[in-house]
Amino acid sequence: MSEIFDISFDKIGVIKNLWEKNRQYHEVSSEYFSETYRSMCFDERIKAFGEFDKDMLKITVAKDNDEYIGYCISTIVEEKGELESLHVDESKRGTGIGKELVGTHLEWMKENNCKVIGVTVSQENESTINFYKKLGFYPNTLYMQQVQRK
Repeated sequence: MSEIFDISFDKIGVIKNLWEKNRQYHEVSSEYFSETYRSMCFDERIKAFGEFDKDMLKITVAKDNDEYIGYCISTIVEEKGELESLHVDESKRGTGIGKELVGTHLEWMKENNCKVIGVTVSQENESTINFYKKLGFYPNTLYMQQVQRK
């Protein structure tokens, strides 16, 4: 049985391996932006979260025995909640862990009076788009980015 609990920002290093798996997944699956994902660095990406008021940053992990198997990071800025990053180990997908992680974050955002709750998903990531649709999220805008050719 897995347990789900919040951690403080100073403990965020425990998700580094899961974050790296998430980065690698996007690197391999992205048709146009593999290089962008390849060049992402955990420490640089995570440093940005250190700028948030600790009450407006939520980091939740899922742990099975002694192994971290999932995480969710969310932020709130001026009544706008954002699911920043979510990952569940491939071997544990489909067991409800992702839904439970996101559910705790949605509840937190609603308790903090968020008027808008959003998530950014890669256009190419169909399974994740479908996951979020089941939770009531739908496309609102489409941000397009020019591919930098070498």
